[in-house]
Amino acid sequence: MKVFISILFITFLTGFPLTEDVYGSFKPKSKGKNSCTVYRGKYTVSDQIEYRYGIVAGQNIATIKSLRGDSQDVISRLMAGVALQIVWPKGFALQPELLYSQKGCMYTGTTTRYDIDYLEIPVKAIYRLYLADVKPFVFAAPYTAYALKLSPNGDVDVAEIDLPQLNRFDAGIGVGAGFDIWKVQISFRYSWGFAQVLNAAYPVHNKVFTISAGLFF
Repeated sequence: MKVFISILFITFLTGFPLTEDVYGSFKPKSKGKNSCTVYRGKYTVSDQIEYRYGIVAGQNIATIKSLRGDSQDVISRLMAGVALQIVWPKGFALQPELLYSQKGCMYTGTTTRYDIDYLEIPVKAIYRLYLADVKPFVFAAPYTAYALKLSPNGDVDVAEIDLPQLNRFDAGIGVGAGFDIWKVQISFRYSWGFAQVLNAAYPVHNKVFTISAGLFF
């Protein structure tokens, strides 16, 4: 017992730094610029990173815009998938998603309709405010997508518009806002594609407004 008290006394005299972790044990503070772990009070920075998994579903209000001046109406379609949310301190988060996203358009004054189903991977870069139980946020979400199916309907000639006419790959950017409350996330996003949707002689791109809800665990 005397030996233990002597060692403890020498430790404090030599200035050996101790910090208490969340379980009540003591660990030495890391010193030097090559240290991998830095303690800040009772927690490390890595202790404050939160990982959440969730499912998301919603509605796409979609159209395909042409620079030629054609008029297209929007159509209502569905999206659903899974998400991972990585939350850092001070309101920053990253949320990659894997979605089955339905898009397309209806030509004004006709029954010509294009339904295009995509496998889409958006990555939301989120900044969140903490206001009591409600946490509003804004985000930017670049995405890539691969077309799984094209379904022409109405008076369009399927022989003229088939899968070889479809550009399978799309990429673009989305911006939006929303809020988290409890385990539920509500978000609103507008996205526009950069890639040519169909192999037409004029530019045609996806434009989509999405309302979605997610449940995270």
